Amino acid sequence: MEQRILSYLKEHETEIFEDLKTLALAEASTSDIEALAECRRVLERLIRERTGCEPYTYKAEKGHDLVRFEYGEGAEKILLIGHYDTVHPIGTLEYYTKGNELHGPGVMDMKSGLISTIWIVKAYRELTIDPGKRLVFIFNGDEETGSGESSEIICELAKDAKAALVCEPCVANGDLKTGRKGTMNFDVTIHGKAAHAGNAHKEGVNAIQEMAEEILFVQSLTDYEAGTTLNVGVCGGGTKVNVIPDRAEYQVDCRYQTRAEGERVRKAICELEVKVPGTTREVLFKDGKPPMEQTPENLALFAIAEKCGKRLGLSFSHQFVGGGSDGNAVSAMGIPTLDGLGAWGDYAHSPNEYLRIDQYMLRIALLGLLVIEI
Repeated sequence: MEQRILSYLKEHETEIFEDLKTLALAEASTSDIEALAECRRVLERLIRERTGCEPYTYKAEKGHDLVRFEYGEGAEKILLIGHYDTVHPIGTLEYYTKGNELHGPGVMDMKSGLISTIWIVKAYRELTIDPGKRLVFIFNGDEETGSGESSEIICELAKDAKAALVCEPCVANGDLKTGRKGTMNFDVTIHGKAAHAGNAHKEGVNAIQEMAEEILFVQSLTDYEAGTTLNVGVCGGGTKVNVIPDRAEYQVDCRYQTRAEGERVRKAICELEVKVPGTTREVLFKDGKPPMEQTPENLALFAIAEKCGKRLGLSFSHQFVGGGSDGNAVSAMGIPTLDGLGAWGDYAHSPNEYLRIDQYMLRIALLGLLVIEI
């Protein structure tokens, strides 16, 4: 089976890379709604022409529409997840090859993953391979900014799924992703009392002093062994050097591996008591993606992928990574989830983003074989 799929993909390698080029050059920065719409039209056309399936579009209020298509039949369902938006501003990256590297806007993260899903369906059809289950593909246009308009739809589609496969790129060394950290942010505002720094210093209440105390405490909540990191990335306050500051603000980024750790941090920051008498504080808590924990179900799914990889001559392990994906919310529902099933490359979210040309057909074949074996 694996050799039939891989041979088919190698026979059509030129077409596959042409499709990737077409989709990559339909640049789609998340904030550019018109560009997203054009990229979506290209994606829908490729789905129709290559798979024979008719895509369905979910309209989103702010224009980050989702595209869904389905293939196969059966009582069991597998959800395959991807996104067509990128972080790159339109027109800033060139599309070119350099040795074994293919560079371009979103070639790795994650236009190649979308092309992979389309071509496994085309391979199934033309090789008359029955995947034995219903495959539901969902691609959103706001993943890079947190999937605010799409997460609910993705989670609804994930209900009752036997597994969810996320076609984001694999780790830079070729490993798959069985866990991802959760994310949350805090915007903290400190209120004090303004006064003249020379004539009425005692009458003032210094908001920056309280902020300094809190920043030291927040940074101390980091626990590397537990996989929890906190970063006060922005802070400020005051108006003039000779005025006791009556206001200060700081912002916190938190990444965590387990729900228990997330609750520990949330409680510690939101319920923190002030140290400087006379100050008050306000906390705006912004919940992000829940953690994709390394559950036994996720690890069991990886074990199947590992066996499929060996049949293709691939050797890889798995990792718990820091960045989130749409797999986080699905895994938190209790759906077995495996991430990193897209292309193999490096430098995502940077001008040097690339995929490894000689590994792309193998990674598409891995996805195609895994779907069958689950």
